[in-house]
Amino acid sequence: MKNRVHKILLFFNLILLGISWVMAFYAYARLPARMPLWLNFFGQEPVISDKSPAFFIYVSVQTLLLVVFLYVIWVKQQKGRSIQFPAVQSLQKEIILLASIFFQLVFIHVQRSLILLAHGVEKGVRPYYFYSVFGIILILIPYYHMRLKALRKG
Repeated sequence: MKNRVHKILLFFNLILLGISWVMAFYAYARLPARMPLWLNFFGQEPVISDKSPAFFIYVSVQTLLLVVFLYVIWVKQQKGRSIQFPAVQSLQKEIILLASIFFQLVFIHVQRSLILLAHGVEKGVRPYYFYSVFGIILILIPYYHMRLKALRKG
């Protein structure tokens, strides 16, 4: 990643991932004996179980998702060297890294909500925040297409 923007976005992705792991390990030691593993999305009842390492599923999936995003960037870079203009490749990397940041924020929010639900502080996710982050992720799609058209014209 030669572009400075890509390095900054990767840095923030790694910071968010690190925060998530620290939060998981810090909270796990302080969780009660019975804890939720799944939140009450769409009116479902939370899934409550004994304290177990299954709590780390969310942060593990978050890590795997970042690895997949970085792999996609690497594969596109290797396959697209002779096919696309460097500016288009740079835009694709930027969008993938931005989407990764927003997905990381979703995972952090779910994990935080699980922790607070386990301690009886909250009832689950904050729907406004949760749907706002997904809305921003969806806004990236037309944003990407507008910038791509501008790059192709210029």
